[in-house]
Amino acid sequence: MQQIGIHAIVSIITYFVTIAFSFKAIQGLRIEKLFRKGHNFEIQLFLLFSAIALGFLVGQFLITLIDQSLYLKMLF
Repeated sequence: MQQIGIHAIVSIITYFVTIAFSFKAIQGLRIEKLFRKGHNFEIQLFLLFSAIALGFLVGQFLITLIDQSLYLKMLF
């Protein structure tokens, strides 16, 4: 039961870290050129949702990679 709690904490931390990295990386793009002038709220919302989506995908990949690598010990 304690392993499930540890897994949950690691997952949450992984998601937050990957979302933060994704947000920082996406800020480097010139996304404002895709939007009309004066639509700052929409640009910020797009950045936020894009960072969450990308961060979730990267986090899910890392968590799955860790889980699968822990299952490798069952082979031996």
